[in-house]
Amino acid sequence: MSGSHEPPTNLDNKFKIGLVLNTSFTIFEFIMGFVSGSLALVSDASHNLTDSLSLVIAFLANKVSRRSANIDKTYGYGRVTILAALINALILFALAFYIFYEAYQRILKPEPVEGGIVMIVAFVGTIINGAIAFTFFKNRDELNTRAAFLSMAFDTLASVGALLAGFIIVLTGKTFVDPFISILIGIMLVFSAWGVVKDGLHVLLDGVPEGIDTGKVKQAILNIPNVKDLDDLHIWAISSTSAALSCHLVIKECSLAESLRIKEEVKEMLSRQFHIDHATIEIELIEGPHHNERTDEGM
Repeated sequence: MSGSHEPPTNLDNKFKIGLVLNTSFTIFEFIMGFVSGSLALVSDASHNLTDSLSLVIAFLANKVSRRSANIDKTYGYGRVTILAALINALILFALAFYIFYEAYQRILKPEPVEGGIVMIVAFVGTIINGAIAFTFFKNRDELNTRAAFLSMAFDTLASVGALLAGFIIVLTGKTFVDPFISILIGIMLVFSAWGVVKDGLHVLLDGVPEGIDTGKVKQAILNIPNVKDLDDLHIWAISSTSAALSCHLVIKECSLAESLRIKEEVKEMLSRQFHIDHATIEIELIEGPHHNERTDEGM
């Protein structure tokens, strides 16, 4: 499992800068969208408005996730960022369907669009959205930050689309391209939101973290000297950047000190090779199943 080890305060500052830049441009784009009559600009501004909300949610979740574990939350608050990512994805879905509806209405009743204004605003949006997306690029492995990164990255593409729409309108006078670009923006939102939802649900359902192959983990453990077998192997995500593992380790008969050494060697290997830093390992001398363990439980 990969993840950024950047200091939390740096990421907090990125959220703050992104929020200020995005909100300022959103206000500007709304005004220009209504002045020019461009649905593409209004749609993109609406998306930018939800991006500001998304950045606030992501920022707050990032702060809450750093709270220490306690008696009620023994694994801490890491999954708050997953919930935040899912909330932001739902916002993107709602916005996409709103854009589809407005585009449909504009197709039925076309309105004049000032292509020149659309081009100017879209050009500014491309620069600002691209800059914000770039600030989150290094942190995109963390799901909460990825949701923010995807929103800003697709905003950049949407601004490029609006720029193209404005150019075509200036060149040909055909305004049908404006709702068409809006529909493309909506489709991009749906695809990006679905990716976040899928990854978030995978974590909440205790799925094996992305980038970790359970079979390879098992084989790596079996390659440790004096390890005979293992069973009841489970791997899950504590957060989008932190993984945990539990298993029963069957070892050759040895002293207590040697068994503890083997356990520590396995834990060190798991951290080094697979970035699994929270491993709970039970030592056994006889192959399972043991106690009330189901034969189909884990690997």
